[in-house]
Amino acid sequence: MINNNEVKERENGIDGLDIGAIMGVNKNKSAKDVYFDKVNFSKKIKKEMELETSCEANYWNSTFKEIIAQEFSLRNNKKVRKENKQLVDKEYEYMVGEVDRKVVGENAILMCKAENAFIIKDWNGGKLPATYILEAQHCMRVSKAEKCYIAALIGNKKFVCNEIFRDEKVINMIIEIEKDFWIKNVLNKIPPK
Repeated sequence: MINNNEVKERENGIDGLDIGAIMGVNKNKSAKDVYFDKVNFSKKIKKEMELETSCEANYWNSTFKEIIAQEFSLRNNKKVRKENKQLVDKEYEYMVGEVDRKVVGENAILMCKAENAFIIKDWNGGKLPATYILEAQHCMRVSKAEKCYIAALIGNKKFVCNEIFRDEKVINMIIEIEKDFWIKNVLNKIPPK
């Protein structure tokens, strides 16, 4: 059994953003990157990563998410509210997540994405990239939501919105993969191949 202290020591567990990397479908991050994040393998590497994630980048990310959430509300006639807390799965404490917004009046969450223009080919005419589908299923698990909306502003020119329903088969697969990664790699400090 994994206790809370172990989870806190390991960067609070596996987030929805991590599952795509662990499964090899995230083009920007690998399973090894996630592993190093979780075990805090090297303070030097961590410090370099923190420098890359500047306050300026965090400001714009937050600003774009607010704009995207507002646009989602306008286009879909739905109210959303911020969720300012980290969620932890009750059964698997290493499964954590943060949702950008909760949809008022529905058991649904909203993920807001600001993407550069080069990523448009990954959306294949409006279809979601696999990493977002996995992230949505992970986040629905930890938030107990039945539906996830993903709203994205691509290249500051195109707004897209997709709806994903909870899929227990996919969620069960995610649970097993995350459990294996957490126990085999993170807790035992063995980097993934």
